[in-house]
Amino acid sequence: MKKIQELMNMLTSGVNNLYNNYPHIDKLNVFPVPDGDTGTNMNLTANNGYNDIVDGDFKSIGDLLSAFARGLIMGARGNSGVIFSQIMKGFSRGMTSAKELSVAEWKQGLQGAKEISYKAVMKPVEGTILTVIRETSEAADSFADDMDIKEFWKEIVKVANISLENTPNLLQALKDVGVVDSGGYGLVKFFEGIASVAIEDKIIPKTDKLEINEGGNIEMQLEDSEFGYCTEAVVLLSQDWIDKLEVNTIKEQLQIYGNTSMVVVIDEDILKIHTHALTPGQVLLFLQQYGDFKTVKVENMNLQADKQIKGGNPNVKTEWKETSSIKAERKLRNEMATIAVVPSQELKDYYESELGIDLVINGGSKMNPSTNDFLKAIEQVDAKTVFIMPNNSNVILTAKQAEKEETKSKIYVIPTKTIQQGMSSALSFDSATSPSKNNTNLTKAIKNVVSFSVSKAAKDSTVDGIKIKKNQQMSIVDNKIVDVAQSLKTVFEKHLAKYITNKTEILTIFIGQDADAKNVNDLRKFLDENFDVEYEIIEGGQKIYSFIIGIE
Repeated sequence: MKKIQELMNMLTSGVNNLYNNYPHIDKLNVFPVPDGDTGTNMNLTANNGYNDIVDGDFKSIGDLLSAFARGLIMGARGNSGVIFSQIMKGFSRGMTSAKELSVAEWKQGLQGAKEISYKAVMKPVEGTILTVIRETSEAADSFADDMDIKEFWKEIVKVANISLENTPNLLQALKDVGVVDSGGYGLVKFFEGIASVAIEDKIIPKTDKLEINEGGNIEMQLEDSEFGYCTEAVVLLSQDWIDKLEVNTIKEQLQIYGNTSMVVVIDEDILKIHTHALTPGQVLLFLQQYGDFKTVKVENMNLQADKQIKGGNPNVKTEWKETSSIKAERKLRNEMATIAVVPSQELKDYYESELGIDLVINGGSKMNPSTNDFLKAIEQVDAKTVFIMPNNSNVILTAKQAEKEETKSKIYVIPTKTIQQGMSSALSFDSATSPSKNNTNLTKAIKNVVSFSVSKAAKDSTVDGIKIKKNQQMSIVDNKIVDVAQSLKTVFEKHLAKYITNKTEILTIFIGQDADAKNVNDLRKFLDENFDVEYEIIEGGQKIYSFIIGIE
């Protein structure tokens, strides 16, 4: 029991130290738009895990770590939160049988943390939190098992900081702005909290007064574009491969083939794969060596899909509540339902009334719903198949985490990274079409829209070779800054004009809180005098982005 309490103190200290530093983590800006906050997301994720263990009665170190990791997973927000949850899941796997919190046991935990976190990401990006956990784990492997535990944690903090300081040398975006990776910084602060207990037997307390949280970092882009053939197969493993075949063996070969969106599951005598492939025959020939096919499904994702307007399903229209508690037994009364995330009440109303989305989560300006928020939403729509439109690159991984946790409904996470992409996907939904066809259509619809947004720079920065001064107007296309100007009028005349062509049919314009009547009139005048194009202007109510414009 003494060691269990010691671990509880370590986790408490780590969570507190992460809390104390999260505003500073938010200010490690790579992207000068304050709408993606690593520190906020890691802090909320960590606190959700802590709340699940603070009053618990645990019989072993493994049980405590497992409960903490489970709480992190359910509360994971943003890419950084999901990856942090996977790091702790790795610790719990590696230390399942730990009894003494010895150096040898912590080394096993670090090894598990590295392996599980890297598996969670399709294309791991070096120079991030993943690099910090990997290099820390690899350094720990060289430490002797009989090393003094205080010296061990001093070295862990030291090597983690060295790895963190090197992240700008591995990721050009960090080097351009002169900052270290924000997720890696958060992990280091968590480790420093643990080390305080291990070295000094001192729990770092929460700070009463934190620095101002200005936000402004962008996180890893982890999604691939959809292409080729959606290929699924279930293989009945031959006796020679049962308990011998490893998931990584399959994943590595599929990567060699250039596949994306890979899910590989091995359960006793069953191998199940889902992947997007350019050459599905090659994939099936590879899989056949491991046994007989039980089922095979190959669908062409490149076929042109006709746009169809979704009217919405009145049977599943429900009001989203952040604190809602679902007590009714789920009957899966509805065949299909849709869920989307937006940054304002006005956009929530638009998505529900005009696009027919069944349940819309108002994620606020930070757009950071948790895994558990998604699971509650899935329960509320009570459908056999649920399509989720995250509408933000920082929300996709959280939605996919909810997909893994959901046990009753079939979940399709449509990789929408902008409000405009979500709008285009929503209009492509057809309740009379099969789930797999809808998945293809909703995903393909992302390519039908250009996402043009305007935001005022929060700081001086350099992104993708573009020098940005504080308070300049930034033109952002498909989440990439393409140009800057001193005024919105210049943005309309020189930047937006480039993306309106003779093929453009309509512009959907969402007005943000920072846009005034003159800005809107300038935009109307510019469009009326220069283009023969239909446009719709809607009060979007969003913060940060004065204009969100979908060009179709």
